[in-house]
Amino acid sequence: MRSISLPKSLLVAVLGCIVLSGCGTRNATTDQALAGSGVSAASASQEAPTGEGDPELRFLEMMTRILPSCAQHVPADKGVAPEGVPTGGVPPEPEDLPGREGGPEPEYGPGETPPGVPDADGGIPVPLPDDAASPPEPTPGFALPDPTEEVPLSAGEECFGGEHAQRISEAFKNTKTADYQTMQKKLTDLDYPAAHIHRMPDHEGAPRVRIDLRMMGSRLALEVTGTGSGVSVEAFGAFEGEGVDVADVKRKP
Repeated sequence: MRSISLPKSLLVAVLGCIVLSGCGTRNATTDQALAGSGVSAASASQEAPTGEGDPELRFLEMMTRILPSCAQHVPADKGVAPEGVPTGGVPPEPEDLPGREGGPEPEYGPGETPPGVPDADGGIPVPLPDDAASPPEPTPGFALPDPTEEVPLSAGEECFGGEHAQRISEAFKNTKTADYQTMQKKLTDLDYPAAHIHRMPDHEGAPRVRIDLRMMGSRLALEVTGTGSGVSVEAFGAFEGEGVDVADVKRKP
């Protein structure tokens, strides 16, 4: 069975467009990109990986095959401007901004000039504040959130997590995974790059890993644990920040 052959830059663009910006609903960017490769969106979701080529490229191809299943969770109304602010990429004039309608013009007495306008002697008056602004007091007890805490997933991320969990569970069905090496090999065969697979301490003697699926704003990660007849897969959210390893995320009970 042939695989999808798309440039890596196009795959990244399609994936980011659909997951984050909502510009790729099923009947738009997804179908257009897949049509350019000679593969329909419907058949793409059923394509099997070949196990050849760049692992990261195969990973992106696999991600694009899952996209149509969750396109309905992506908002399609991105770019809606706040009330009173026009859209279309043209910045509004200051007087057209909300809150500027019918505002009174400042009045100046005899001999007074607006700030920044030279007076009769050629000097430019600079207004001074009545009182010097004092720095804000720190909020008592305020602390920045711990980046290693588990974060909630959006509806779209939960959908993608469910799709990944299903395909992994089906691949491991009726198979006892005895060790980490066996689990990792199976996952890489499913097009999850080894660099995205993080070994975790065994759970009651069964191997356990986390798969980092965070990219372009997504917070999705998976925890895969071996069982007597396959694996259990749980999706969870991890802060997408530099230096935050999914292996360090503290899962909620």
